[in-house]
Amino acid sequence: QYSQARKNFQNLDLLIDSTKQLLDSGEIKFWSDRFDKVNIFYSTPERYTQCKYADLEHAKTSEEGSYLSKYNPAQWNASPKMKDWFPYADCDHCYWTGYFTSRQGLKRMERVGSSFLHAARQIESIAKLTLPKEQRTQITTGSWNASPLYELDDAMGVVQHHDGVSGTSKQHVAYDYAKRIAGGMKKANAFVTNALRKLLLNSADGMLENLTYCNMLINETICTVSQEASREGSKEDIYVIVYNALARKRDEVVSLPLDSSSKYSVEKWVGGQTEWVPVKSSVLPNANYAQVTKAASSIAYFEARDIPPLGASVFRVSRFDDEMLSSVSIPAVSRNLRRSVQNDMDDEIVMSNGILSVTVDQSTGVITSITNLSDGITVNVEQQYGYYKSASKDSPMNFVDDGDNNFKGDGKCLPGYTDAEGDEYPWLKGSAEKWQNSGAYIFRPTSDQKLHSLPPKRTKSVIFYNAGPVKEVHSAFGQGGWIKQIARLLPGKDFVEIEYVVGPVPIDDGGKEVVSKWKTSIKSNDHFFTDSNGREFLKRKRGDHNVFGPDQPNSDEPVSGNYYPVNTAIFIEDDEHSFGCIVDRSQGGSSLADGTLELMIQRRTLYDDARGVGEALNETDIGITPNPPFGNAERLGGGVIIKGHHRIIVGKGRSGASKMRDAMDSIFSQPHVFVTSAPSGTAIPFQHSPLTIIQSSLPDNVMMISFIALEEENAYLIRIGHQYGPNEDKDLSRQVEIDLHKLFMKIKVASVREKNLSGNQLRRDWEARRLQWDFKREGESLPLQGRHDGRVVLKPLEIRTYEIVLL
Repeated sequence: QYSQARKNFQNLDLLIDSTKQLLDSGEIKFWSDRFDKVNIFYSTPERYTQCKYADLEHAKTSEEGSYLSKYNPAQWNASPKMKDWFPYADCDHCYWTGYFTSRQGLKRMERVGSSFLHAARQIESIAKLTLPKEQRTQITTGSWNASPLYELDDAMGVVQHHDGVSGTSKQHVAYDYAKRIAGGMKKANAFVTNALRKLLLNSADGMLENLTYCNMLINETICTVSQEASREGSKEDIYVIVYNALARKRDEVVSLPLDSSSKYSVEKWVGGQTEWVPVKSSVLPNANYAQVTKAASSIAYFEARDIPPLGASVFRVSRFDDEMLSSVSIPAVSRNLRRSVQNDMDDEIVMSNGILSVTVDQSTGVITSITNLSDGITVNVEQQYGYYKSASKDSPMNFVDDGDNNFKGDGKCLPGYTDAEGDEYPWLKGSAEKWQNSGAYIFRPTSDQKLHSLPPKRTKSVIFYNAGPVKEVHSAFGQGGWIKQIARLLPGKDFVEIEYVVGPVPIDDGGKEVVSKWKTSIKSNDHFFTDSNGREFLKRKRGDHNVFGPDQPNSDEPVSGNYYPVNTAIFIEDDEHSFGCIVDRSQGGSSLADGTLELMIQRRTLYDDARGVGEALNETDIGITPNPPFGNAERLGGGVIIKGHHRIIVGKGRSGASKMRDAMDSIFSQPHVFVTSAPSGTAIPFQHSPLTIIQSSLPDNVMMISFIALEEENAYLIRIGHQYGPNEDKDLSRQVEIDLHKLFMKIKVASVREKNLSGNQLRRDWEARRLQWDFKREGESLPLQGRHDGRVVLKPLEIRTYEIVLL
C-alpha cells in the first residue's frame, strides 16, 4: 500500500472502472431500496462532510428518509455529541481498552520523539533568525523533504497510524516504528547540536565537537559523553546545555548520568565578569533496577533555575581533585548519601521539600500520606501494585456463520458483523463470554474481575536519601521484586515523582495486566476526570448509563468497561481534596471505586484477541524470529522491562484540573539536555547573553505550541494555545491577550496573517467557506476584525495559528 503506491493506485483505478461498468450493465444489484444509483470515486473527509451537510439541508425541506433513523437527516438531533466515543466495544465482553496501554516502550519513544521535534523546530527557527547567513547550517531548502528534520518529522507522522502508537501492530512492525524514530532523532541531533554550537559560542571552530542530545536514552540512565568524561582518569569538564521549549521561564532539576561516585561541582554560566556561579547539586548511586547493561553507575542531580523561555542555559560539571577537596567544605558521604533507616527508629519516614511533606512506611518504603504545605491539605493514601489475569483460551478465537446465524470458531478469519446494512449486533453474540481473549486491542480480565495485589517487600532497612536537594525512598513489590519503585521529591516542585520499573512480567500462570493503584478517602461520587489528547478534561462516570444504556449496565465487564485513555492526566476530587496523576506516556486508567485511581502500566498477554494483529502481545528483550513462511514468529529472551514516571499531585477541593494543567506541559516538554566535554581548564568562548528569542515569558496559561521556520525568507508559522478550560481556575481560565509585535527580542514583526489550524489557508477564507450547522457553541466564532493587527485574544482552550514575517 505504501512501498508500492503506484501499483496500489493502479489497482484502485481498475476497481473503480470495473465497478462503474458492472453497475451500468446491471450485473451489480442493489441490496437495498435506499439508493437509486451508486457512484464510486476517490473522496476526502471534506467531501464526505459536504455530502452530509447537503443531506441535512435537503431534509429540512423533504420528508424523504431511510427506514433507519441513523440514515435519515430529518431525525438527526440538532445537538452534537459533546464527548468522545470511549469506551469502544464490539460485544458485551469485548472492550477495546487494552490498546490504551499496549507497547509501553513504543508509546514512551513516541512521546520523546514528539517533544524533541517540537524543540528542534524552535532551534531551527532561532538559528534562521539570529545567525548570519554565512554561518547558517542547512536551515531551509528548496525541497520540502530535504530538511534535516524531515526524517524525524516523517517518522513521527508514520507512528501516528492507528496501529502505530496504539501498540496494535505486529512485533516486527513495532520494531520498524522504533527504528524510524531513532533514525530521525539521530539525524535531527546532528543538525540541532551544530546549530546550538553556533548559537552559543562566539567561535565554534573546533569547540565542543562531541555535543550530543542525551534525552534519547536518559530513561535508561545512559549518556555516553558524560559517562566517558566522568570515568576515573578523565581530565575533562562536562558542559550541559539545558534547552527550554516552553514559552515561560522555568526551574528544573536536571539528572546527568555519570560513571563515577566522585565529588563534583556544578556551575551555571551567567556571563559578564562573574561568568560562573555555583548551583546546588548531589550525586546518588544509580540503582539500575531496569538492568540496563550500559547504564551509568551514578546520577548527578543539579538545580537549573531561570532557564529562559524558548532558550537555553549552560552548566559546567567539574570533578573535585584532592587539592580542591581540602579547600572546599563538602558534607560527608554518610550524611549526603544516607542509605538506610533502621526499624528501631520511628515507624515512619518523612521527607519534605518545603512544598510537600510525604510520609512513608519505614518497613516497606510505601507512601502513606501526602501533605501540600501551601494548601494545608493532607491526603492519606494506600498505595498498591497488582495485576488482572488476562482472559485467554488455548484455542483460536475466530468465528464464522454456519448458515443458520450461529457462530462457531474455525480459526480462519474474522467475519465481521451479521448484517451488511448495519444491524450492529455483534458477531460474537453468545460466544464472547466463552472465547474472547485479552490481547493488543482488548483488555479483558478473567471472569472473577479480581485485582491480584502484589505485596510490598518488607525489610529491616529501606534505601533512603534525605540530605541532598533530591529526596528518595526505594521499595519493591511482588515475589522476587519484579516491580521496583523510587518515590522522589525534587526541590521547588509540588508533585511526588514515582519512578517505577516493571518486569519481566512473569507469565508462568498466564498473561497479566499490571496496574498502579491509589486509594484515598476522597468522596468522588462515581466520577473521575481524564484528559482528551492533553486538552479538554472529560468527566467520566463509572457505569455511565449514557455509555452502556439504561438497561445494559456494564456488569459483564465492570473493569475493562470503565477504562479510559489517559494521555496526560487523570484525577478525582471532592469539596475538600483533589488527587491526580500525570503520566509520561499514554496509558489506560480508571476509578473503579470512590476515592481510587488506577493506571495500567504494562501488559503481557499470551494469546491473540482476533482483531487483526494475529499474534499475542508478548514483548521480549531479544526479539522475535521471522514470520511465516520464513520462520515461526517465536519470541526470544525474557519479557521486556519497562521504566516510567508518574507525578502525583494533591490539592484543595475542586482544584484537580487547575493542579493538573500546571504540570501537563512540563512533563511533555521536559528540559532538553545536550552534553559535551572539554579538557579541564579550557576557556570556552560562550556568548555573554543568554540564548533566548522572546522578550519575556508568555502568561502561565499560554503555550507556544509551534514555532516553525517556513521556506520563505523571514517567514514563520506560530501556534499559540490557551492551556486552561472554562472554570478550571479563577484566574488562569480567563481569556488572555498577547501582542505578537512585542513578543520577539530585538526583532520587528513586519506582517501577521491568521491561518486556519492546519496553516494551509487564511482563516478569513476558511470562515467564508465554513459550513453553518444548526448548532453552534456560544462564542465559538470570533469576529474577524482585529485578527491581523498582531494582537491575539485567546479564549479557554483556544488554539490560533499565524504566519508572521519578521525583520
